[in-house]
Amino acid sequence: RGMGWYHAVQMLEGRCPSASLDYVIEPWFLGGGAEGPGGPEFAEWAKDSTAKYGTTFGTSVGDLPEPAQPRCALISGRTADNPRLFTECIAAKCSTIILEKPGAPTVAELQQMKDEAEAAGVGVLMGYNKNVCKYVR
Repeated sequence: RGMGWYHAVQMLEGRCPSASLDYVIEPWFLGGGAEGPGGPEFAEWAKDSTAKYGTTFGTSVGDLPEPAQPRCALISGRTADNPRLFTECIAAKCSTIILEKPGAPTVAELQQMKDEAEAAGVGVLMGYNKNVCKYVR
């Protein structure tokens, strides 16, 4: 289980009272990785989350409907995929994007993502896991 799962559980269990987890985009476990390690467990969690919380699961950001309220995206994907996912989230009218570290493979790509967000008026926050750095309070 990765950071995306951890963040999802926090939202689903109400640990972030001002947030709702309406959509989960997971192309690997809902596609080519469905039968591999972790795939069946993800499918069961998706089924349970849909039944209990009404969360919709899909494989593409481009398939999201128009937002009915401000939309925040949390990108916790493979580092190499993050710049593409970031662009897709802006196109899906996300007003804020939370980006898990390191965000992109290169500083140049991070700069391009920053410029893209500024041009679109999208706020960006970089995620940081305090559990791996005990001296941060």
